[in-house]
Amino acid sequence: MTLRMPIGVSDFRKLRTNLDNTYIDKSLFIRDIIDSGAEVTLITRPRRFGKTLNLSMLKYFFSCNEKNSAQLFDGLKIQEAGDKYWQEQGQYPVVCITLKSVNGKDFATAYGKAEGLVADCYNDFNYLLTTEGVLDENEKALFKRITGKTATQGEVEDSIHKLTNWLHRHHHENVIVLIDEYDAPIHAGYFSEGQGYYKDIVDFMREFLSNALKDNDYLHKGIVTGILRVAKESIFSKFNNPRTYTLLDKRYGEYFGFTEEEVDGLLKAMGSSADLAGVKEWYNGYRIHDLVLYNPWSIAHYIDSEGELMAYWVNMSENKLIQQIITRNDTSLQKYFNDLLQGKTVTAVINPYLNFNQFATDGSAALSLLYMSGYLNAIRNPIAKGARKPLYTLRIPNQEVHGVYDDVITSWLSGTTDYSWLMNCLDDLKAGRMEPFKDALQEIAYNILSCHDTGGRIPEQFYHGLLLGLVLYLHEEYTILSNREAGRGRYDIALIPKDRNSNVSGIIFELKRTDKSDEDYLTQIAKEALQQIKERGYQHIAEATHVKRWLHLGVAFSGKAVQMVYEKA
Repeated sequence: MTLRMPIGVSDFRKLRTNLDNTYIDKSLFIRDIIDSGAEVTLITRPRRFGKTLNLSMLKYFFSCNEKNSAQLFDGLKIQEAGDKYWQEQGQYPVVCITLKSVNGKDFATAYGKAEGLVADCYNDFNYLLTTEGVLDENEKALFKRITGKTATQGEVEDSIHKLTNWLHRHHHENVIVLIDEYDAPIHAGYFSEGQGYYKDIVDFMREFLSNALKDNDYLHKGIVTGILRVAKESIFSKFNNPRTYTLLDKRYGEYFGFTEEEVDGLLKAMGSSADLAGVKEWYNGYRIHDLVLYNPWSIAHYIDSEGELMAYWVNMSENKLIQQIITRNDTSLQKYFNDLLQGKTVTAVINPYLNFNQFATDGSAALSLLYMSGYLNAIRNPIAKGARKPLYTLRIPNQEVHGVYDDVITSWLSGTTDYSWLMNCLDDLKAGRMEPFKDALQEIAYNILSCHDTGGRIPEQFYHGLLLGLVLYLHEEYTILSNREAGRGRYDIALIPKDRNSNVSGIIFELKRTDKSDEDYLTQIAKEALQQIKERGYQHIAEATHVKRWLHLGVAFSGKAVQMVYEKA
């Protein structure tokens, strides 16, 4: 059977008008929204998990301005949910705006896009200008300033609130406001070069959202979606009234992403080309509370590609978040990723209320950010007696996401995405070809540090993370250990061969950094690092009793300069 998957279609009318499209029925989301006592609801989910499509569905269900929208729900579960729900169909004015495109190199560019979206939103309600008795002359002038993009920033910040007031006057009903990807402008502001407009965009969004959704007498319900629940000390200091549902909350879980049952149905319809085991390995593993879900974007592409297992979702997501976190100068976070990228689990506290500035200094916040963005999976552990916060067991959810980390590290280390170049570098290390490996290490340092300010003091942890990121590609062949006690001290990085019957050498790195870049001085520092390995007996590692041969490497860094000495033992 051939399934027609509507790839990239996020407009509910467009999807439902073509009856050949395959649609996984999420219409009972409408029922649950109606039953909710919350005036404003914030739902956070990773990218491509159906947020935009679900808000579009709400728009077409509730809007009194969408003609023939009732037929879009023919045969869906909401029709059978009861008169209580169906009588709400087509009863309200609905304001729907998506902020996913609000970005740019500076605040002026991002603000201009937000201004344009608001103007487009107003143009959907041009009939307010021509309906007698709704707007006075000053209000008409304001309406035209907004559509003409000549309004002040304060007027734009208050624009949705004003629009709900006018719509209420016209329709004599309170208004439903739908805001999609509310945090996309904040992401853009943070990840802009130099983080130049993070504060400005947060200030703008704080006013824009709070004016629209807090203490608004003309509001029936507000539904807001995004990836993160941005902490109240930033955006929510004024807009503090939403009932929030993150990945840690069970409610609404089944409406974002495909459940096991839904995927099983799709794969059975595919027939012989379906690979259930492969689909689970590649695309399963996301959790919303205790519900395990598949990424709908990836499943749709897998079916459309007639069963080809490959990365789909990752090609649509920017990876700056991962790159900034994984390359941080944080020893504890490096240890987390050391374990995660080897397929292990780590335990941490998850904080659903995040401030972007936290993850630069807080390893737990960084992991929370990755979890909320879909790059980690979390299972809640039983709360220990006396504990104030639950701990979560974290892991990389599936093969597709693991590939994201590989791509980010490859790009970071090589300055490109030249995977083969890195593999050749590691082949030299494994084979004991130290001069080519040293040259490659020098090239990596040049590539990476050209993107950083090398005028200041680069901490040793940065170089530790550089080497750790490089050798993590060897996790299939080696157990990779970092900052562990052995002998009479604590080594930096050790690679222990997993094959206990082989004569493959174990590898120990000891790293040093200095402010002096003189080649002879760097070589002397590298020799001191090598001597430290021998004097402190770092090869006496509990996990390495089977290792018969060792390769000891002393490495010294100063800015972009690298010197390395080695010894086979």
